[in-house]
Amino acid sequence: MGDRKVALEDERGVVDSDTESPRLESQHGDTVPDAVAPPPHHPRFPLLDGMRSIAVLSVVLVHTTVGAHDTPILGPLLAHTNIGVAIFFLISGFLLYRPFIAHRGGGPAAPSVDQYAKRRVLRIYPAYWLVLTVLVIAPGLTGIGDGEWWALYGLVQTLPGASDCNPFLTQCGVSQTWSLVTEVTFYAALPLYVLATAFLARRRSVRNWMRLELLLLAILSIVSVLLHFVVLDGTARSWVAPSVVGYVFWFALGMGLAIASVGLERRERQPALIRLVASRPLIPWSLAFTVYVLLSAWLPSTPVIFDKDRVIVIHVAFGLIAALLLLPAVFGDRSGGLPRRFLAHPVVAWLGLISYGIFLWHYAIALRLRGADLDPSLVLIATLAITIPCATASYYLVERPLLRLKYRRLRDVVGYVRRARRLPPP
Repeated sequence: MGDRKVALEDERGVVDSDTESPRLESQHGDTVPDAVAPPPHHPRFPLLDGMRSIAVLSVVLVHTTVGAHDTPILGPLLAHTNIGVAIFFLISGFLLYRPFIAHRGGGPAAPSVDQYAKRRVLRIYPAYWLVLTVLVIAPGLTGIGDGEWWALYGLVQTLPGASDCNPFLTQCGVSQTWSLVTEVTFYAALPLYVLATAFLARRRSVRNWMRLELLLLAILSIVSVLLHFVVLDGTARSWVAPSVVGYVFWFALGMGLAIASVGLERRERQPALIRLVASRPLIPWSLAFTVYVLLSAWLPSTPVIFDKDRVIVIHVAFGLIAALLLLPAVFGDRSGGLPRRFLAHPVVAWLGLISYGIFLWHYAIALRLRGADLDPSLVLIATLAITIPCATASYYLVERPLLRLKYRRLRDVVGYVRRARRLPPP
């Protein structure tokens, strides 16, 4: 072996035999955190880390400022920051679908379904199980509602037949995780969708494939909105409301961005809209902020059951706002313009890295603090002060060690651990 520079190929990078330590690298040579490492040979979109931080802080904001939602001007703006869920769904649609279709534009091969499933399980369940267990056994904490235990730990508690709790009144398990149940149904449906659309792309040019699939996503989105909010009135106890079926539009917007990203990646001249986003990223963000302000001014800020027309407008507007926010993170130079500089800031990117833990821990803490009758601003500050250390510990002690397994075969992991134990201390 000579100098023992034997590298074991890994789907995220390489392992140097001199140190037997993983070196995770992206296509651009930068170190990639385990939580956001893309599939092998696929590009990483680092500005989406910052988008995760915007999404999770929006969710925290809506849960901690309930007492201020009826105040003039500021109240309506705070009351609808649950738009963070739409941002999360768009990010999932983009990042999970793109590797499956990258080869259609001349990119790397799609990941296998079993590897995809393993990554999803490692990403979602261990940290969730930890929070759920702590909330069950820790005295004085709240946030666990009704539901069968097997359904809670399986993340299916809001689906029909899994439990008798009401998925629309935040009484199912860790209440904010209704969106995780929806995500899990999307994870399960995505490989089936990929298999179906493979026939659509067969023997077609990239341009024709893009047009046909974008049209298909548009049709599915329209059917989803009509089924969810018109036919079933948004409240029916069915598979539509708590699953991906009711949120096709949000996921489809992210998937549409993935299609455009793949289809336009190798074009010498980009469409005018993409050039505008690349050179003027503040324009889509300004549009997103304007639409959000107008929407908040139009909607009531108190917790009410919105009428059918308003619910549809909220659903569509949230999706469009989230898409506008994502555009600069997907297209254009990583560092050009104020939005990209903000998303690339180390603190913002790091909060995105631990965002899953923030999402999981914050609600029970916020409920506890809200019960103390504190000012909403103090509830927000205290929730973040407690939640961020919990999320940090969750990532570095639970999520990150397990996520190192997501691109490794089990026998390679076992061999790596055995070799690491034989190494002398530095």
